[in-house]
Amino acid sequence: MSDLVTTSRFDDDLELPGYAVRQIDGASAAKEYTCPDCGNVIAEGEAHVVVWPVGDSDLRRHWHRHCWRMEVRRSDGAAS
Repeated sequence: MSDLVTTSRFDDDLELPGYAVRQIDGASAAKEYTCPDCGNVIAEGEAHVVVWPVGDSDLRRHWHRHCWRMEVRRSDGAAS
């Protein structure tokens, strides 16, 4: 999977403690996925993020960036 991971600037608002987050650029997005948040398709060629609990990459999921960003905001609110 490392060949799919971008090395571009990382958005701090995508970080969530306990989760690894990797940005995938559109050129590297070679498959279609379903976002676990909204249930809509992440089309081939669409930039997105891959997220998994630290230490358990078998649970990685592909999310729309905006959906993951909303999940981070929801989780940050719950932690306050």
